[in-house]
Amino acid sequence: MHKLMACLLLALWSFGLPQAAHAREPVLGKVLETGRITFGYVEDALPFSFLDRNGNPSGYSVDLCRAIAEEVRKELKLPKLEIEFVKVESSERVNALVHSRVDMDCSTTTQTLGRMEKVDFTFMTFVTGASMVSLREKGSAEPSQIQGKRIAVISGTTTEVAVAQYLVEENLTAEIIPVTNFAGGMGLVEDGSVDGFFSDRVLLMGQIMTSPMREKLQLSEELISYEPYALMLPRDDADFRLVANRTLANIYSGNQIGVLYRKWFGLIDPRPSTLLVSLFRLQALSE
Repeated sequence: MHKLMACLLLALWSFGLPQAAHAREPVLGKVLETGRITFGYVEDALPFSFLDRNGNPSGYSVDLCRAIAEEVRKELKLPKLEIEFVKVESSERVNALVHSRVDMDCSTTTQTLGRMEKVDFTFMTFVTGASMVSLREKGSAEPSQIQGKRIAVISGTTTEVAVAQYLVEENLTAEIIPVTNFAGGMGLVEDGSVDGFFSDRVLLMGQIMTSPMREKLQLSEELISYEPYALMLPRDDADFRLVANRTLANIYSGNQIGVLYRKWFGLIDPRPSTLLVSLFRLQALSE
């Protein structure tokens, strides 16, 4: 009886597996058929993904995705490839990919095991950690001083989880105000509605640089999480992932990554950290 039940369960699992694996058409096949690749982007995640003065998607992650698109074009031997950018909110990045609104996410997604249950990731593209921005007049900028205060965080992000865990570990209490994007979080900080806004430190640097109140803002030195960024793509699409990783490996192995870093981070943090340099070198795989 037990053997029969085991065989039945195995058969049901095997029957369902191909359906799950083929629930979505492989990206390269879709691109070959349509001549178009679709990238998701967040419009206020400076300097990774944002709209420039002409209203065009720009940034470090966007440049990496454009390079991947060119490699896809070459791989498929297409005379040209149309690139379509679709705006998504930070909290909707995973769903946009799962529901086939985009072929790849070109923003600041942290690679996590939980997300890997739904999507896949390329090689890592950056590493940072969660920090807090606040008004200088509010006092200390450090997360350890938020006891009893109001803090904002973008919902559906790894930072939201990190903040909740930090409060528990440090035995602190604070009122968490969820926001949908950076504009919402920075707006609450600037008008004094919250005592701090948590997000990835490198992104907060970009927000401060473009804020009309930047002289009144301060950024904490303490990091409460480790955030390894990678470009997000569909699960179970090995061919597309290989093209993307080959593109990144080639960029990391030459001087292109230095050019890109200076272009997008030169004014924020002129020298990449030792950890970041090591990340690039370890992923510069050869053919």
